[in-house]
Amino acid sequence: MSLSIAAIVLNHRTADDTILAVRSLKAADADVSVIVVDNASGDDSVPRLQAIAGVDVIQLKDNVGFPAGCNVGIERALRVGAGVVMLVNSDVIVPPDAPGVLRAILEQDAAIGIVGPVVRKRSSPDIVESAGVRYDQETGRMRLIEHRVSAAALSPLVTRAVDAVAGCAMMVRREVFDVVGPLSEHYYFGFEDLDFCLRARQSGFSTVCCRSAFVLHEGQRSIGRRSTERAYFATRNHLLLADRHPPGSTSLQRGKRLTRVLALNLAHASRGEEMPRFGGLRSSLAGAWDFVLGRTGPRRR
Repeated sequence: MSLSIAAIVLNHRTADDTILAVRSLKAADADVSVIVVDNASGDDSVPRLQAIAGVDVIQLKDNVGFPAGCNVGIERALRVGAGVVMLVNSDVIVPPDAPGVLRAILEQDAAIGIVGPVVRKRSSPDIVESAGVRYDQETGRMRLIEHRVSAAALSPLVTRAVDAVAGCAMMVRREVFDVVGPLSEHYYFGFEDLDFCLRARQSGFSTVCCRSAFVLHEGQRSIGRRSTERAYFATRNHLLLADRHPPGSTSLQRGKRLTRVLALNLAHASRGEEMPRFGGLRSSLAGAWDFVLGRTGPRRR
């Protein structure tokens, strides 16, 4: 008997994209139950989403951030008996075969706890955004595998072991949540997916990227590509992740790793490629300072 699939889509003022994501999941070859969590959009999102037949819509009173919002949906999915949970960003379109292909990977090997598809750009479907994530435990640096390569150039491997997969589309065996727990809500926005995959590995579950399935991802729809808030959360959360992984680091190892991560994020912000240079640097430094102060969750002004 196949594992039942519950898909979680988090919405925050992106109803048009969320509806596309939900409809793509409803059109899947496999039977997928869809749970939408509205993260206090305060617009017409909820009635529009409730108008889609067969979708469970949960309305939150406050914007609790990405991981906490997802956790509300995960809790609902596990309570109703889902065998696997698929997290899907609101700006993702899922081809009909993808959920079933990903589920089959989990059913074939009990050691695999998390599987993700190849992520392609919605605006340029032939270009790969990610075929998994590599994390260097010594430096704290993360890299997107096969980033910006042609989809046609991907190796023919069906699956590839990776350190993590992109949280915009990942399928998780329910036993992983039983052992590892939910997504860490300390991150609020970003890096909770990498943290979750690393925690799963520490508990004995592997993560793989399935190259015979893909999704289309738009990216940065809810926060905005030029928003300096991205620099704040990227810096703070990257430092938080590097501080936690790997566990048991010496003070010297931890210090070197954090220094490298801070330098990397400041260098990225200083280039000013996607956001104003001065605003990005200021937000990046604010993120680093809040990390030093032990502040997590939403940004405090």
